[in-house]
Amino acid sequence: MKQFLKYLLGFFALLFLVVNLISFGSLYSLNKSDFYKPCYLVNSIDEVEYDYVIIGASTGLTTLNTTIIDSITGMNGFNLSIDDTGMANHYLMLKHFLAEGKKTASCILVASAEEYGKNQEFIGDNDYRFLPFIKRSYVQNYFSSLKPKSAINVLKWSEWMPFLGVSYYNIELFFPSLIATVKPSKRNRFDSKGNYAYPNRKLNNDTKKPKTNIRVSFKSDYLNKLKELCHDHNIELIYYFSPLRTKSLSFDDEFIKSIDHSNIFKDDTYFYDDIHVNTYGNKKASLLFAYEFINNY
Repeated sequence: MKQFLKYLLGFFALLFLVVNLISFGSLYSLNKSDFYKPCYLVNSIDEVEYDYVIIGASTGLTTLNTTIIDSITGMNGFNLSIDDTGMANHYLMLKHFLAEGKKTASCILVASAEEYGKNQEFIGDNDYRFLPFIKRSYVQNYFSSLKPKSAINVLKWSEWMPFLGVSYYNIELFFPSLIATVKPSKRNRFDSKGNYAYPNRKLNNDTKKPKTNIRVSFKSDYLNKLKELCHDHNIELIYYFSPLRTKSLSFDDEFIKSIDHSNIFKDDTYFYDDIHVNTYGNKKASLLFAYEFINNY
């Protein structure tokens, strides 16, 4: 019986070692690739100084096109937005950008109206994209400070047991790491300037609801952290409110530096769904933003 338990213990120890080695290899492969935007920022962006960067979630990613904006303004910008993220992740992305020794004069924040009022932050759906940098203190501190949606904070503990994060996010990490091993320069739905646009499609007007008003309150803890980070690095923080199909916005603070395009499109031709524009909307919004940005900021 003792001999059997020894074999069993040895088997599990070997299994533990093997799965961690495989997971470490997966994270290393992603770390050296361009697949996710945090990795692309580290591996393939040589420029150090920017006139502006865009941070946000899917609305930031798909509404503002830095190539179009730069062609109008003569500036140099980059879109750092990651879909399915919240205010905490926007803060982390800017911190990651600055940790690479990069600089920007302005930061364009494109968050959903609801995110501005949130104080309870959970680990976001796409926060795992920073897992290849788990050894960095600011990433580890970030994962440790947020509440997990699962029973265990798999991202936090992945610093010592990488198989936790890689196995939990196996579709998002392990399989992409195989792609990254073969094609390290492949990017996941963003171009060389960080942009992506949804395709054009015709919306069903029968499903369109009357516009509801959302009050935007600027009280998020991570918004305050983001403001402090911008202040410490002499970055001008500008709020951008992207076009909305079925919502209108009002603001607790009317004196913020902002560009409000939430009600700029009346025609469904420009929308992919209720909160995202399509390719037509992306081009139009980027042009309108460029002229307003260069004339006011």
